Amino acid sequence: MKSYVQRYLVPLTAAVLVGAALVLAASPLVGIAVTLIGVLGLAYLTAQSDAAFINQMRQSAEKIESGILPEPLATKRVDELGTLAAAINRLGRHDKATQQANSDPLTGLANRRGVLQKLDNAFKRNQPLTLFYLDLDKFKPVNDQYGHEAGDAVLKKVAELFTACVRENDTVARLGGDEFLIVFYGLTDRTLIEERAKKILEVINEPIWVNDVRVKLGCSIGITVAPADGASVEALMQAADETMYAVKKAGRNAYKFYS
Repeated sequence: MKSYVQRYLVPLTAAVLVGAALVLAASPLVGIAVTLIGVLGLAYLTAQSDAAFINQMRQSAEKIESGILPEPLATKRVDELGTLAAAINRLGRHDKATQQANSDPLTGLANRRGVLQKLDNAFKRNQPLTLFYLDLDKFKPVNDQYGHEAGDAVLKKVAELFTACVRENDTVARLGGDEFLIVFYGLTDRTLIEERAKKILEVINEPIWVNDVRVKLGCSIGITVAPADGASVEALMQAADETMYAVKKAGRNAYKFYS
C-alpha cells in the first residue's frame, strides 16, 4: 500500500536526484535551482491535491451528520486518505439504512422509533427540551370524503407546515395516522414556547388545497417541558399525550401546558 508519506517522499526524492545529476552534468547553481523548484513545486501540487480531497471528506462527513447521504468519495487512492474515504463511504451507507429505519416513508419525517431515539439521546445528555404532542382536528372526514390518496397528500403538506415552524436543529416526527410530535431542544421559556404553539395553530388553520379540494383543519397540542414534566422519555410522552387529549375534550384547536 502506498502510504501518505510515500506520496510526498517518492516525488521529492526524484526531484533531488535530478537536481544532483544536473549539479554533476551542468553546474552547481543550475542543479540547486532545479532541485529547489522541483521540490517546492511537487510539494505544493501534492499538498493542494490532498487538501482538496480532505475538504471533500469533511463535506461528506458533515452531510452524513446532518442526515444527508452524500455522493460516494473516490476510493482509488491506496494511502491513508483513501482508507479514510472508504470508511466515510461505509458510514454513509450505514447511515442511509438507519435513516430509512427511523423515517416515516410518507412524509420523510422521523418516525416514532427515530424520534424516541433522539429523545433518549437528549435525556442522556440532560438536555432541556419542550415536547409538542399534536393531533390533527377534522382530518378523518378528509379520508372519508376524498379518499386515502387525498389524505396522504394532506399529511405531506402538514409535515411541510410543521417543519417550517421549527428551528433547524429541532425534530418534527410523525407518530402514525394524524399524530405528530415536535421536539424543541433547549427551549424552555414559556413565552417563546407559546409563540411556537400559536404559530403552528395559525398555519394549520389556513386552508390546504389538494387536487382542487379545499381542506380546513385544526390541531390540538399537548405541551410538556423536560425535565420538569417527566424524568424519562416515556413519562414526558405520556404527559404530553394526556394533555393533548385534554385539549380535544375542551373543544380542540388549541394548546395546553401539562404544568
